[in-house]
Amino acid sequence: MALFAVIDNTIATRIVRVELDATASTSVTAIFQQQRQYFESHHNNMIPFYAGYTPKHSECFEIQNFTDSARLIDAVNRPTAVPVWDPSQIDIGYIKALFVGVDAPANPNIIALQTFNKKQILDTSKSFFGKLFASKTTFSKANSIGFNVDDKLVAIIINDTIRFKSFFNLRSIFDMSSYFSAATDQELNAFSQLSVFSTPQGFDLKSVADTVIRNKVTLINQTGMLTPQNMSKFKSEAAKVNFPLQTIIVGGVEKIVMPSSKKEIKALLDFLEEDIWISGISGRRFKSNSKRPI
Repeated sequence: MALFAVIDNTIATRIVRVELDATASTSVTAIFQQQRQYFESHHNNMIPFYAGYTPKHSECFEIQNFTDSARLIDAVNRPTAVPVWDPSQIDIGYIKALFVGVDAPANPNIIALQTFNKKQILDTSKSFFGKLFASKTTFSKANSIGFNVDDKLVAIIINDTIRFKSFFNLRSIFDMSSYFSAATDQELNAFSQLSVFSTPQGFDLKSVADTVIRNKVTLINQTGMLTPQNMSKFKSEAAKVNFPLQTIIVGGVEKIVMPSSKKEIKALLDFLEEDIWISGISGRRFKSNSKRPI
């Protein structure tokens, strides 16, 4: 079974084949097949990808029509057409993922995929090994490179469908911006300037925006609900969940007051992203950190 590597997108050659001897190939095959079996048996409840949700242990996200799968499947179908990795030409630090066709050659359309990071690189520059054909008490400096495979899969690809647990990890391998991307500086500016808001003079959302805020802005924008026409809905919902939504009349139009502190901005975004709710049983107020449409 051939082992392949996905290379960083700054390198023209995106997929290479890692040449293995028979013993290493047998070991890699067993490792990836075991990890595939674990993934499929423990995360067997597939749900459509939704950026605001964290899958439970038994769940995994699924994206269909995943275009990047074609390159990986083509490599498994035609392994000898894939260039062999030469560490002197492509540094090991450019490897982003390792993958195999776990049912190849009978079925080359099932891919087991691992992430690859610097922690997996074996630094042999400070290693010394005993010589095989010299004195047993003589050691020489290592002059080769090495790596470990990971202990779990990041995803399984079946034809053009990819199943995964962590969008963050998958994003380290593929360009996932067409599925979800955090708000850019330009999008943050546009968001804070929406007519539904009244913002303080000199307000700059970028100055306080962390990953959470940028993700929230993207998710809120996707709803298309943030318009002055929905102000009555916002006020009604704020009353239901006891959220202190502040509004002001500007030029005869009611607007949401954009707070200045990072804590208050996050609280407002939580409300607008529907992350605050009241239990119908206990009446207690909760903040959700994970949700998806059903």
